[in-house]
Amino acid sequence: MLRTHPYILTLDLSSAALRDRVLGCWAGKNVGGTLGAPLEEGWGKAEPFDVWWYPRLQEGGIPNDDLEMQLVWLKALEEVGPQVTSADLVQYWLDHIRYGPDEYGLARTNWQMGLLPPVAGAYNNWFRDCMGAPIRSELWACVTPGHPRLAARYAFEDAIQDHGGGEGLYGELFNAALQSAAFVVHDRDRLLDLALTYVPGDCGVARAVRAARDAHACGLTWLEARERVLEVTPHHVSQFAPINLGFQTIGWLYGEDFGDALCKTVNCGYDTDCSGATLGAILGLLEGKSGLPERWLEPLGERIALSDATGGLTYGYDGPHPLPRTLGELTTRVIEQARRVLAYHGLLEADGTVRVDESALEADADTRALWTRNFMRVDHRIGGVHVAVDYHDTPAITPGVPKRLTATLRNTRAETLTVDVDVLAPAGWTVTPAVQRLHLPSRVETSVELNVLAPHASVVENANRLLLDVRVQGRPAQPVIPVVLVGGRRYVVSSDHETLPGMPLDTPLAPEAPTGDALRPEGRPGTWRDATSPDNTLPVPAAFTGATYVRAFLWSDLDREVWLGVPSTCPARVWVNGDVVASADRSRPVRPNYWGYPEDAYGNARLHEGWNEVLVKLVRAEEDAPCEAHLILTDGGDWAYGHNVPLDVLRTRVPWEVQA
Repeated sequence: MLRTHPYILTLDLSSAALRDRVLGCWAGKNVGGTLGAPLEEGWGKAEPFDVWWYPRLQEGGIPNDDLEMQLVWLKALEEVGPQVTSADLVQYWLDHIRYGPDEYGLARTNWQMGLLPPVAGAYNNWFRDCMGAPIRSELWACVTPGHPRLAARYAFEDAIQDHGGGEGLYGELFNAALQSAAFVVHDRDRLLDLALTYVPGDCGVARAVRAARDAHACGLTWLEARERVLEVTPHHVSQFAPINLGFQTIGWLYGEDFGDALCKTVNCGYDTDCSGATLGAILGLLEGKSGLPERWLEPLGERIALSDATGGLTYGYDGPHPLPRTLGELTTRVIEQARRVLAYHGLLEADGTVRVDESALEADADTRALWTRNFMRVDHRIGGVHVAVDYHDTPAITPGVPKRLTATLRNTRAETLTVDVDVLAPAGWTVTPAVQRLHLPSRVETSVELNVLAPHASVVENANRLLLDVRVQGRPAQPVIPVVLVGGRRYVVSSDHETLPGMPLDTPLAPEAPTGDALRPEGRPGTWRDATSPDNTLPVPAAFTGATYVRAFLWSDLDREVWLGVPSTCPARVWVNGDVVASADRSRPVRPNYWGYPEDAYGNARLHEGWNEVLVKLVRAEEDAPCEAHLILTDGGDWAYGHNVPLDVLRTRVPWEVQA
């Protein structure tokens, strides 16, 4: 399979050896994911596990998003082709993938509101530093064998769906580059060195990997290496990417064999299925399926276990490219896509082989530029004038406050073009300046600054669509560009209600007893100020002492049951229409996803048709950590946490603004 020439390596895509290694990748991933899946929890623990065999076994392994999401990406690659982009992948995600924890659910909400990657992966995404993206690297590596720079570009398009920058993106770049390079480089330290060139040197992923390597070089035990990783990249959430990439490195460095390596990674804890699955894939790529111990493979067999029977995947077997059912079928189809991808990029030789320049395995300037990408900018490369829209810090708009946008236009044609730029906004909104006429020289770009104003909350919806119309004189009409602005969430806040030391959360204070209609501004005692939040974060002072109350008002066009939560670093209680629906009388770090835990002030609530009042009480002692709190709303259900967010429940107004 591998023939060495001066600085040039050649891969034969038709060889049995290459097939064995791709098959080993998927088999190893299945082993590691099945080993770790029963141990995964949401919160990191100081203590390691002590597991040295599968905690739970079933034919095909345990269904795992790590593997099955990549089957959907394979379907997208087959149907769209090698030019597949993040926007294409989003469509396949919405068609086929139903789970909604953490970044998956938050990104899904953004897509459903109309936002595109990378903005959809960056906005309102508390989990962008987590593991949803690093676990999806193997497909991109296997269709770009020996070409890690190309693998990284595909991994980037994948990651920005639900990770607009952050450690989750870095983790997928690291893994994809390492796994692609593993087709031609077999030395472990060389592979780790190469992969580190694909992430910023000061990022958490790089620090965690270096901590594991330094501990190993100093002769520390794997448990001591685990402590080093936790020291340099501490986090309370199990899915924090740097920790888990450090743990996968520990297993690789300290493992005495395949099984021992996977068990040591999984015993490090945290996101056990993800770290185990990724290390299993790396070892499978290096050794091939034939080099993996039958003891670990035989219990799982060849069948791929999927979550379609329980609703995690849908429509997977519809159309001309159903999801593969066996590891062998998956391998055959992946190698076929490798031929397509490499041919598309001019890397496939006439004889079906791939030439790899060994000196070009490290990241180049174009790859490093991915780290500094503006993740609040969406590029539209359609027509003779390419258009990019920069949302700056957020795609959210606050009533009465101008929202700045920048449209950058690039003339891709050979002659100067005359262009009129206009923005069509919702009724009652204004955009300044109005229509602008520009003269764009060939291959030149220019930027247009726009200020968008929604004068009053009564004209702001949860999602507001504007249209950027770029009209090129004397040329065919270009598609209009959608610009989606999210309506800021409206609240009224009353802070610094004094409490006595040790006063429990259930000691009532004045704002808890309505003095009139709770849907009116004077409906509860206290001094209330208006506040708007651009995302799920509640607009409360971080260092308040005593009690702070927040009122939100939700408009529903029908009676419905919802799952509502206020994850907070301080004790919290939540009322909906006067009834207590959730309470958490303790302080702990937040994990503000759609699923949540009842002990973190999540619970079922009934919304009736029309306006509904949500009252939140937060209590903080002076010595406590700064307050961080979020208001989370979803329809609930098993797979549906974060899948069926009720976007028709209005969160951008208070009742008296409408009545006025």
